[in-house]
Amino acid sequence: MNKLKTNIIIDILMLVAMAIVSGSGYLIEEVCRRGVTFLGMGRRVWTDIHIWSGIILVALLIVHIVFHWKSVNGFFTKHIPNRAIRYVVYALLLALILIASIPWLFFI
Repeated sequence: MNKLKTNIIIDILMLVAMAIVSGSGYLIEEVCRRGVTFLGMGRRVWTDIHIWSGIILVALLIVHIVFHWKSVNGFFTKHIPNRAIRYVVYALLLALILIASIPWLFFI
């Protein structure tokens, strides 16, 4: 499979994961907190769906960034010519990814 097709598939999967995270979050907050089920599933099942779709979304986001690393690097090289400052920015971005990823590991 070529890179373009792979990228499109990753982007579509990210869109689906975002929709599931958003939809399940809404259901957890508005529908299930009243003790009502939706599609025969209660709050616990929707919470599990919400958590796992979030984990998948973060994983796909990391893959997406890896696929576009040349573009990301080119952007920062152009706009932050100082290499030391650019590495600090990269370190901050890595820290943000870890902050977003590590809590999910406690749900696995």
